[in-house]
Amino acid sequence: MFRFKAHSPFTINNLTLMKTKLMYYLRFVLAYTHEEIKGIYVLLGMMGIYVLYYVGCEYYTQRQEQLEFNPVVWETTYKEISPKVFAARKSEGKESGVRSHVWVDYKSYKFGGKESGVRRRQQQAIDINTADSAAWVALNGIGPGFAKRIITYREKLGGFYQVDQLKEVYGLDTNWVKENHSILKVGAGVYRFLRINQVEWKDFKHPYLPYGQSKVILAYRKQHGALKDFETLEQIQLLDLVAWRRLKPYLSFAP
Repeated sequence: MFRFKAHSPFTINNLTLMKTKLMYYLRFVLAYTHEEIKGIYVLLGMMGIYVLYYVGCEYYTQRQEQLEFNPVVWETTYKEISPKVFAARKSEGKESGVRSHVWVDYKSYKFGGKESGVRRRQQQAIDINTADSAAWVALNGIGPGFAKRIITYREKLGGFYQVDQLKEVYGLDTNWVKENHSILKVGAGVYRFLRINQVEWKDFKHPYLPYGQSKVILAYRKQHGALKDFETLEQIQLLDLVAWRRLKPYLSFAP
């Protein structure tokens, strides 16, 4: 039975630490989702099976070659190598106490519902509409990958008008938003508006705006002129009112 030695890099503690490091890097640095991480595990498993198959084939080939031996050659070779093969091994002495390398001391992050042993950092409240990458990375559970995604999505929106919009960022855990809601501040809110009476077709776009809805507004403007307010917009046929109500904080009806 194979046993792990104390000085082996494959001790249970080291394997657990390696798993934690890998999960942290994939989840918070590269910002992979749980589904993507599972896919990576499946791929690694398939690669492992292939390696085992390859090693097994090599072993089988060598084994077959060993069975087809010449007795005379084998006897001569045996006499030469037997003193080395069967020589008594010297005792390795006391096992050296190798300290397990501690990569980082985290205590708050959870992978698969289990504590990862990661220490929480002190956190300060941030304005989600002005925070840069450094401010986001300073928060527990946010790495460079997620920081970039949050800022990119914020720019596409034109700013956040409520904290729960962070749940729309691809891959960001909704539980993280709930747990950190108290330190996430909206600040001034939306900083770029969709000027619905001035915008042209090529610039008439927004993450909340369904495809084809801009054409309806442009056709209305051409026929009836500028829209006065949101109530006027609600009277237009063919509009997805659910989407437009979601978009309302970003609309400006200035002529």
